[in-house]
Amino acid sequence: MARKKKMSTGKKVGITALAAVIVIGGVAGYATLGKKSTTSNVLNEYLPVDMTTQDLSQMTDSYAFEVAANVQQGLLSRTSSGAPKAGLAKSWSHSKDGLTWTFHLRRGLKWSNGDPLTASDFVYAWQRTVNPKTASQYAYIYSGIKNADAINSGKNKDLSSLGIKAKNKTTLVVTLEHPMPQFQNLMAFPVFFAQDKKFESSLGSKVGTSSSKQVYSGPYKFVGWNGSNKKFKLVPNKNYWDAKAVKNKGVNFQVVTDTTAALALYNKGELDQVTLSTPQQIKKYKNSKNFKIYNQSQTDYLEYNQTGKVKGLTNAKIREALNLATDRKTIANSVSEGLDSAATGITPAGLAKTATGGDFAKAAAKATAYAYNIKKAKKLFAEGMKEVGLKKLTLTIEGSSDSTVTKSTLDTLQQSWSELPGLTVKEKLVPFKQRLLDQENHNFDVVLAAWSADYSEPLTFLNMFVTGGSNNDGSWSNKEYDALIKSASDKNALSDTKRTADEIKAEKVLYQNAGVNPVFWVNAATLSNSKVKGVQYFSSGAPYYFWNAYRSKK
Repeated sequence: MARKKKMSTGKKVGITALAAVIVIGGVAGYATLGKKSTTSNVLNEYLPVDMTTQDLSQMTDSYAFEVAANVQQGLLSRTSSGAPKAGLAKSWSHSKDGLTWTFHLRRGLKWSNGDPLTASDFVYAWQRTVNPKTASQYAYIYSGIKNADAINSGKNKDLSSLGIKAKNKTTLVVTLEHPMPQFQNLMAFPVFFAQDKKFESSLGSKVGTSSSKQVYSGPYKFVGWNGSNKKFKLVPNKNYWDAKAVKNKGVNFQVVTDTTAALALYNKGELDQVTLSTPQQIKKYKNSKNFKIYNQSQTDYLEYNQTGKVKGLTNAKIREALNLATDRKTIANSVSEGLDSAATGITPAGLAKTATGGDFAKAAAKATAYAYNIKKAKKLFAEGMKEVGLKKLTLTIEGSSDSTVTKSTLDTLQQSWSELPGLTVKEKLVPFKQRLLDQENHNFDVVLAAWSADYSEPLTFLNMFVTGGSNNDGSWSNKEYDALIKSASDKNALSDTKRTADEIKAEKVLYQNAGVNPVFWVNAATLSNSKVKGVQYFSSGAPYYFWNAYRSKK
């Protein structure tokens, strides 16, 4: 929601595990504008970027998660309101202290290829993901499960010591190091789903690189993807334990990177929904009854390379100057006709509540002061340049070429940042996949990234920037910040008041040290086909459940 659900910063609705869900008549609830209409009970969807992987241990972007959440299933699933419900586990319970969880799987579970699906498949999957040899970018989310951090860091070489045990074929016991308020919701998140060791053992790094190099535990099977093609499908999985509950004959997907082409396909009736991705599209349709806005629980932000490779960016004054020279309101207005919001913190509005019921982002904004102040920015930049012994500095801002909002965002940044004395700003546009790879390898000066929530709690954003974190691409490090996140995740995990206080302080430390640069919070503007009923949308975690949807005749 986000690699790391790092979004393309194009406008496709993002992911969740705790936030509210909407069951809608139509993929987003309104009548189609199209002149043509598909009559078969098959849904027609699209992705704005290429599919990356269906390896559950390696996927990091919301589009891969969107498919995975429909072709696989976890111990738990989600109700239409977003609450946890039974999935592959028919029942579950926990100890009074919240540290021991027991899950009872349904009997007779099978993978799509007919292999038995047992408790040991979850043990294998979890061990594979936290194993440092796998190099999973999402292993960090296991933090709190017994020995997960020690194993992933390489300090503990014993994978069997991970806090998950199969008592028998249908009983799993999970042990936590400390209570995790988000634990149940994570059990519906694809990174925690089972994997078939028998099937995967001969594939090595090829797992999930095409639809045939994966097996499926969910309502659908993924078919027709060879690793690079643009059209593929979800088809009903006859081995799914509740196959009779699938109300449609599948979902056709196509990759459509051009937003004008996507809208044209929707208007022809060849897509059942389209996300409006340009200011021009939003302006044209925003007064239509077919138009709806959804909170996407996504923050688009800038990361600075603080590894030492880019001289100047390790200086806090230079980073603060860049933050002050960022005109967030102008950027937000330019990319979405004002539907997006200038960020006041890394955690977006509408995601989480404080202990007293208020919006966390609003509470955190009282501790931060992200603002556009070019005069102060010039002063700080000059001071920072003097401190590092530089008279001139060239910075390249990298973003996704297959995003409709990146170019205008980078143009605005280039214009305002270039006012700083001695700074030359260049733009670099690369495909989404390349941008993710460059982030992972710290191969950037400044990068425009995006993250959407895994669950509706501020830690889903704040956890990214701990020292050495797999999602901390800029390599920012602050001991006070690390201590606050540890406290919120451990000692104060079950105290809403104390945990919220820790998280607000963490937002303040991130702001004061210019660790990153939150730019804008994203909303999704959508048109959809009213004949498609029952698609469930989630604003965090994996965005859609399709199997309860159907095409009505009226």
